[in-house]
Amino acid sequence: MGITYQTFNLLKKNIEEFGNFDDLLTLGRLGNQIGQKKLKLLNLESDKNFQHKYSDDILINHLNAKSVDSIDNSSFEGASIIHDMNTELKIIDKQYDVILDIGTSEHIFNINQNLINISKLCKKGGRIIHCLPANNQCGHGFWQFSPEMFFSLYSEVNGYQSTKLYLIDTYDYKNYWEINRAPKNERLELNSYTPLYIFVSTIKILENAKNKAQQSDYDYIWNNHSNKNNTAIIQKSYLSILSKKIKDNIKSHLRNNFFLKNLFIKYENKRLFLKNFFKKNKNLTIFHYESK
Repeated sequence: MGITYQTFNLLKKNIEEFGNFDDLLTLGRLGNQIGQKKLKLLNLESDKNFQHKYSDDILINHLNAKSVDSIDNSSFEGASIIHDMNTELKIIDKQYDVILDIGTSEHIFNINQNLINISKLCKKGGRIIHCLPANNQCGHGFWQFSPEMFFSLYSEVNGYQSTKLYLIDTYDYKNYWEINRAPKNERLELNSYTPLYIFVSTIKILENAKNKAQQSDYDYIWNNHSNKNNTAIIQKSYLSILSKKIKDNIKSHLRNNFFLKNLFIKYENKRLFLKNFFKKNKNLTIFHYESK
């Protein structure tokens, strides 16, 4: 876990939009993972702040933090607060302007308690920032995270505002994507050939923010099902049902044809994958990383 070229760029963008970090708490002691080639892109290859193993000096001198504390389950990397985030933080000695979670939460089993702890450690009006695995990192930690969870959790109803989500392709050093929430009756599913990370920023506006989430498409169905007069419930027409039946029959024939089935299965698998390929998703807006 540590600051990379991509996260450094997005953290700078976050400061430009929402202000300096001031008193900052990191989950785990963040390392510096920006290599020399990427430092050259930033014109920072001779900067001594980037020669250190840990990122404290980067956070203070380049990301405008006044102070940097870290919380970890062990003291082996010199964290200033020792606590297992799987368990409840019963005593909060200090709240912070920014909680920075880069590559830590996926390693914490009790994710719900961890998120509650993070919220409690954040001041009212403070920011919570995550950068966590979203896809193709199976085995890296306990969890991979969906945009749906953060859109639902960090909502105004729960006591958060200005929630923004970005998608990072770990192999792409030119582009990143802002994630726009899908319509309530649709799912935002993202496939990729490469590991994807999700970068999340939100502002806590209630001291006792709620830790509650429901998947939006299910919530939509439940609400519409309970309201028989809701005009959003649309019955399928006879023609659409007939069209689907014809398509299903054709697919069944191709799938069971001795000569064509292998080709059809390959085509169908690729089609289903590309249907949700993240670069083609209508709910993503592309942006470019800044280099100096």
